[in-house]
Amino acid sequence: MKIYSLFLIISLIIIGIVFNLYMVNYIYRNAVYRNKEFENGLKKINETEKMFSNGDYKTLIIYSSKEATLIKLIFDNGVEGIKIQEE
Repeated sequence: MKIYSLFLIISLIIIGIVFNLYMVNYIYRNAVYRNKEFENGLKKINETEKMFSNGDYKTLIIYSSKEATLIKLIFDNGVEGIKIQEE
């Protein structure tokens, strides 16, 4: 009877170690992926800001009235935005 309980304890320890290693690997891979996505997002934001400050975008007037004009901005990197110009 003692042999079975010892065998059960050892097998549970091994299963726990394997599970923990799997979870650490899973968490690490997700953290690296999130970090890369964050860096790519920051690069795209910085690129879009530079294009906006240089005026490298196309404009399209969506709506115009006496009070304001809605202008759609289309950048070369696929980002679109709206500019509200009050008159």
